[in-house]
Amino acid sequence: MKKVSIIIPVYNTRDYLRRCLDSVRNQTYTNLEIVCVDDGSTDGSEKIVDEYAGMDSRFVVIHKENGGESSARNTGLKACTGEYIGFMDCDDWIEPDMYQILVEYLEKYEVDMSATGWYKSYDDRDIAMVNNKHVDTGIIDRDKLMKYIYVRDVYQGFAYMWDKLYRREILTVNNEIMLFDEKIRLGGDVIYLARAALNTKSAVYVEENKYHYYQRNASGCHTINLDKRMDWIKSYFIVIDMFEKNNISEEIISYVKRFLAYHTSNVAELACEQEDSGILNQCQDIMRRYEHEYISLNKEYPERIKRYKELEMKEMV
Repeated sequence: MKKVSIIIPVYNTRDYLRRCLDSVRNQTYTNLEIVCVDDGSTDGSEKIVDEYAGMDSRFVVIHKENGGESSARNTGLKACTGEYIGFMDCDDWIEPDMYQILVEYLEKYEVDMSATGWYKSYDDRDIAMVNNKHVDTGIIDRDKLMKYIYVRDVYQGFAYMWDKLYRREILTVNNEIMLFDEKIRLGGDVIYLARAALNTKSAVYVEENKYHYYQRNASGCHTINLDKRMDWIKSYFIVIDMFEKNNISEEIISYVKRFLAYHTSNVAELACEQEDSGILNQCQDIMRRYEHEYISLNKEYPERIKRYKELEMKEMV
C-alpha cells in the first residue's frame, strides 16, 4: 500500500476545519500523510491542527508566517514523502472512499493521474457537477485530458486540481518537486494544474462525485480585491504561453483564451462597481484582444455575448 500525501494549507477557517480534517482522517485508504501547513492563522485554526496531530500520527503539522496559499502549498510539497500526492482546501471535505478509489484506479490503469467528480456544496445542499458529454472510461491520453480540463462548460467534473491524485513523478522536474509560483496571489493553482497536465502521459476519470467544494463568500476565489483578481488573469496568460511553447493544439489554447476572457469580464464588472477606471480599461483591452475566441466559443449562449459586449463598451460615469 503506497503512501498518499495530502497537502492542506490552513488559514483562519476554524468554523470549517474540523469537518475537513475529519473527512481525511476517516478515509478508508489508511496509508496517508496529512500535511497541514498553518499559514499564520490567528483564529484558533493553528490549535485545531495541533490537536489532530496529537490524536493521529499521520498528521504532519507545520506552522509558518503568513505567506499565502501558494507559499503554504510549497511548504507542504517540500515536506511530503508520499509516492502519490493530493491537494485539499481547508474549508472543503471529501467522501470516505475518495482516496481509496483514486489509488485503485491509478494503479489498475497504471496512469499518472486519477480524477473524480465533485460537488458544489453549500450549507444546506450539494449540487453535483456533471459532464454534459461522455468522458472516456479507461485510459485518457494527454490530448483528451487537456480537452476535459479546459472545455469547462461541457466537462465540469474535471476542472480543478483538488479532485485528483498525482504520481509524484509528474510533479517532479529535474529531480525536484514542482512548486507553485508564489508571486501569483490568486491563480497559482491554474498554472500548477496546467504544468501537471503537461507532464501527464495518461490519466483516468472516475464518474463519481467525491469532493465537496464549499461555497463561501470569504474564500479566495470570491475576493473583490482587484489586484488579486488581475493576478488570476495573469495566470491564464502564463498558461497560454506555456501551451504555445509546448505545441498544445490551437483548439485547447482557444478554450484557455475564452476562459481568460471570461475572468477578465468578471474583473471588468468589479472594476465598474468599484469605479476603478484604470483596471476597467486594462480589462477592456484584454477583452477586445480575445473577443473572437470568446464569441466563437459561446455562440450557444447569446446572453453571455450580450453581457461581454456591454462590459467591453462600458464607460466610467
